[in-house]
Amino acid sequence: MIDDPFYGQLPDGERPDIILYIFPHLQEFLAVDLRDDYSEVLLMNSEEVFDGDFLHGLEAEFSKTLREGNVYPFAHIINLPLRLEEIVRNVAMSSILDKMGVDTFDEEDLPSVVVFIISGGALAMHSDRLVNSLRDLLETYPGGSDISRWEAVISRLVTEENKVLQELSHQELTEALRDDSPDYFTLWENRN
Repeated sequence: MIDDPFYGQLPDGERPDIILYIFPHLQEFLAVDLRDDYSEVLLMNSEEVFDGDFLHGLEAEFSKTLREGNVYPFAHIINLPLRLEEIVRNVAMSSILDKMGVDTFDEEDLPSVVVFIISGGALAMHSDRLVNSLRDLLETYPGGSDISRWEAVISRLVTEENKVLQELSHQELTEALRDDSPDYFTLWENRN
């Protein structure tokens, strides 16, 4: 079980308190809350998480970072994309935890979180393992969630993410093959 990429272990071998299964091209994602003696699975929607409070928090943090006084202004500007990525990640995680009822201001009692981004190779090669690992995880915590229901939900999310990725891949290929595309090239072109 240890070599299962979706086992959800922390580096020291302990179980996390919360596991998030994020599907980047979908509105929905799964949150598995293991803080109690049983598991609770939540199907969350990004519209609920990325609400007005999220946007205001993001704007405030970025504004503060942008206006920081700095001895090296060019380095500060050059590093802004990295800082913005950190800010988005932190504010998004706080928003998700807040919607799960976690007091994000109590730093002493913050849960440990593992996040799986389910896309690309992980999706194509390991979708069965993903479903199986969720089942195994839920079986470990008795009295928790309805296993068959959540198996169906995660299978649906995997299928939907796959479908979106295939459509995007087809669109990108179609655009790349247009004559006016910067990605289009030929080895031989007759310009007569």
